[in-house]
Amino acid sequence: MIENERVRRDFRRILEEHPDISDSKIISTWFFEAPHIFDPKPTKRPKPSIVIGLIYTVLIAAVCAAFNFR
Repeated sequence: MIENERVRRDFRRILEEHPDISDSKIISTWFFEAPHIFDPKPTKRPKPSIVIGLIYTVLIAAVCAAFNFR
């Protein structure tokens, strides 16, 4: 258990030393595509797989709610 704490502490220290790498940046790269470098107004769009997964989740929640609250 102590080793896990040490690894977690060292990993957190490494992330804090590099401002271009952080928890939010890592999560952002999982969910969003990088904007085009030549776009004058760059926006991050969600990855299609994330959108499809969210749609399925909302759809399943709606179906479950419809059957449970009938």
